[in-house]
Amino acid sequence: MPLGGWTGEVVEVHDDLMYLIKCNKETLASIHHVFKARCERDGLTFDQYYLGEDALEPDCGDPLEIEQPQVITTKPLSKNDQDDRIRMILGLTSNDPLPNVDDDTLRLYLEHLAKSLIFPFEAKQRLKYGLSDPFKVIGIDDPNETSMIDDEYGILCDAKRNGRLISVPLSHLDNVTGKPNRQLVNDYNYWFHDWR
Repeated sequence: MPLGGWTGEVVEVHDDLMYLIKCNKETLASIHHVFKARCERDGLTFDQYYLGEDALEPDCGDPLEIEQPQVITTKPLSKNDQDDRIRMILGLTSNDPLPNVDDDTLRLYLEHLAKSLIFPFEAKQRLKYGLSDPFKVIGIDDPNETSMIDDEYGILCDAKRNGRLISVPLSHLDNVTGKPNRQLVNDYNYWFHDWR
């Protein structure tokens, strides 16, 4: 990421002629959002930097001309990384943080699961005091059907337990059988519970 045109104040000078520069508000407002996202993702600050004397010049008070990146190349998403698998489903890049659970992200997730889960499959339901007996999950209805998303429990799936048709929150499933179902449900549960 280029730093050309960034302005700020020298807040520390070290013996090795390294200067700690704290960026001003105008610079912070103009920094490319991908740069901020990468810093936040990697636990770095983006509002102050150590720079050598040769990288600095006086601020003459002219209007900011912040140099912006011409091409931003994102790290490829990995199917071996749980966060990246969720980013793929939600149409994000490696620069994007995982989004919070909301109606839009749940709908995207529902569309993906309706195409990717292989029905029927066995699972157990997490209950207040343990796990239920195994039952069969038989499907997710039409992803455009608003009744498949519950405000509190997220995506609902259809199941048969003891000969009765029931609706079960996908976020309550455990001991899911078969590939790719186990990973799909585990990824969804991780995202649903941690980003809600």
